[in-house]
Amino acid sequence: MAKKKMGKVIQMLSPENYIRKKARSLPVFECLVNTDWKEQGVAHVVVARNHTNGNITSCMYLVDLFCLGIKNTQYLFNIPEAEYQEKKDEMEYIVFEPISYTLAHNIVFAGLEYAEEFGFKPHKDFTSITQFMLEEDTDDVELIEIECGKDGKPFYVSGPYDDQSKINRTIAQLERTAGPGNFDFQILDDEDEFDESGEFDRMTIKEQGELYQKLYNNRKDLDEEEEDKFWRLTEHVISNIVSPEKVDQYSEEYLDDFDFEVTDDVFTKEMLGLADHELSNEVSELFTEVYDLANENPEAARRLLNDFRNETPENPASYFLELIILRAEDAPEYDEKLQEYYSKFPEYPLLKTLMTSALFVSLPPYEEGPITTFTMQSLFAGRTWIHHIEAFNYLTAILMGLTRTGDIDRIQGLYEAYNNLDLTEEELDVLEEFVFIVKTTIVEQIFLSEE
Repeated sequence: MAKKKMGKVIQMLSPENYIRKKARSLPVFECLVNTDWKEQGVAHVVVARNHTNGNITSCMYLVDLFCLGIKNTQYLFNIPEAEYQEKKDEMEYIVFEPISYTLAHNIVFAGLEYAEEFGFKPHKDFTSITQFMLEEDTDDVELIEIECGKDGKPFYVSGPYDDQSKINRTIAQLERTAGPGNFDFQILDDEDEFDESGEFDRMTIKEQGELYQKLYNNRKDLDEEEEDKFWRLTEHVISNIVSPEKVDQYSEEYLDDFDFEVTDDVFTKEMLGLADHELSNEVSELFTEVYDLANENPEAARRLLNDFRNETPENPASYFLELIILRAEDAPEYDEKLQEYYSKFPEYPLLKTLMTSALFVSLPPYEEGPITTFTMQSLFAGRTWIHHIEAFNYLTAILMGLTRTGDIDRIQGLYEAYNNLDLTEEELDVLEEFVFIVKTTIVEQIFLSEE
C-alpha cells in the first residue's frame, strides 16, 4: 500500500517569538519620542517596523533617564497601519516628534545602562521580548551621548502606582549603591523636591543614637512623618555598616540560586503534592483559596481544606495548608503537628520550608548552622517553574535563619535579589516589613554599644 504523502506542517510563531526571532529583519517604519524628554527625564520611545503586508509591529519603551531606566514596555503586533495611528492618537497626553532609529536606540540603552549602575533591572518584558525589536547594542550602532541623572546624580521620582513599600525599597537601594547624600528623590504627591538623604550626616553619632532610641521606643505610636524619619535613619545607619562588595557578592549568589521561572498561574504536581493524581484547575484553585484565607478567615479556610482533602486524599499539600491555618491561629499543637506531618512527607518542599523555619528559630544567635545549605536549587531540584507561594515560603524561612546570624551583608544581598522575583505586592510588603524589623534590631544594638 502506498504511503500517503504528508503535507508540510507550518509552525506559526507566537507574537512574542516572532519579535524575538524576526523583528530585527523588518524595516523601520518610524521612531518617535516625546518632545520634552530631555527636560522631564522621562522618554516615551516608540520604534515601529512594517511587514511586507503593510501592517505594523511597534514597541514602546518608558525610560526613566534620571534613575530607574526601562520602567515599562509593551508592544503592538502585526496590526493595520490605520489601527496603529489610532493607538497613537489615543495617547493624546504625549506630544511625539519623529527621531532617527539611532537616537531611539541610544535613549533606551543609555537609560538601561545608567539604571544598572545602581542595581535597577529593566522591565521583565524588555529582557524577554521587546529588546529584540531593537538592534543589538554593538559598535555598529552610532553612539550618541545621552545625559542621564540630574545634576550629576540619580534623581528618583515616585510613580503614580508606587506604594510606600516600593518607594522604601527604591530609596534603600540608592542609599547603598549611590551612597547617602549622592542622590535626590521626590514623592509624587509632594510639591517640593526632597534632599534629606544627607540630614543625618550632619548629626553626631550620639545625636543619631538619641533620635533613634526615641523613635524606636515609640515606634507603635509614631505619626506618618515620624515613621518616615525612623525608616530613613535606619536605612542610613545600615548603608554605613554594610560592605558593598559583600552585598554584591551575596546578591549575585542568591540571584544564581533563584534561577527559576516564578509564576502565579502555573501549578506543578510537585507543588500540589499530586504525584499520583491528575492536575486540575479545581484543585489548583482550592489550594490557593485555602492558602489565601488562612490568615483572614481560618474557619472558612478549614471548610475549604476539607474539600481539598476530598479531591486529593493523603496529599502532603493538605497538611501544609492545615499547618498554615494552625500557625495563623497560634495553635499550641502547631509544633507537634509539624513534626508529625514532616515525618510523613520529608521531601515535600512546602513542609520543608516550615520545618526549616522552626529549625532556624531554635538556633543560638549568630550561628549559621545549615543556613548556607538551604537553597532554592536544593529545595526545588529538577524544577524549572515554581509558584510564587513556594518562593515566598522559602524566602520567609531563609530570612528567619539570617535573622539569627545577624549577618546584615547577607540580609541586604538577599533583599536585593528577591526584589527581582515575580512575587505579589502583598508578599513583597510582608518581606519588606520582616527585613525592616531585622534592621531596626541590628541598629538598636549598634547604638547601645556606643553608649
